[in-house]
Amino acid sequence: MHSPILPLEAAPEPLTRGHKKRERTRRGLVDAALRLVARKEVGEIALLEVAAEAEVSNGTIYNYFRTRDEVLEAVGIAMAAEFSDAISVLSTDVHCGAQRLSIGVRMFVCRAADDHEWANALLRIIHFDQAMRSRLAAHVLGDLREGLREGTFAYEDEGIALDMVVSCTTGAMRSVVEGRAVAEHDLRVAEMILRALGVTPARAKRIAGKPLPA
Repeated sequence: MHSPILPLEAAPEPLTRGHKKRERTRRGLVDAALRLVARKEVGEIALLEVAAEAEVSNGTIYNYFRTRDEVLEAVGIAMAAEFSDAISVLSTDVHCGAQRLSIGVRMFVCRAADDHEWANALLRIIHFDQAMRSRLAAHVLGDLREGLREGTFAYEDEGIALDMVVSCTTGAMRSVVEGRAVAEHDLRVAEMILRALGVTPARAKRIAGKPLPA
């Protein structure tokens, strides 16, 4: 699941001390919202509750977010961007779309096994936040299209293929956090997704079984 490299001119300007402090405060609010999302339903979270969790004043949070939906969108985008982009970096030398897709699926499932709080937050937000779904979809689509161009995948409807990958991956993550995962759950899910996308059984098993990038 890869993302395009930004041109050099798009690089951000160095942050001033004030900007760095503001960014730290904003990140603290997002992290606080993430902890709340992991513990309770999205619809139950109030904006001022986020302020209390982050140990900032009620007035402070309104300098960054006007509504609960805004802070939850920031949480969703941060979760999707940070982990997907980290996978992209690790997959830089992988040029096969099917293998990159397999790596992304497996790493999301493995991350869920390692960090249930993170997984619970992602699973709660992904159905709530369109921006998060869009960010994840952009990574998946690139790999789907590359696999189709290579002749590894054979699907008729891109939208259905995308929904299947995202739904199967999040379903596998849910199985992990609920204790219903089987042995080598990440590998088995990736293999079945590849087969559903038209990869032959033998090749799907071989691709999914490749070692994850360190």
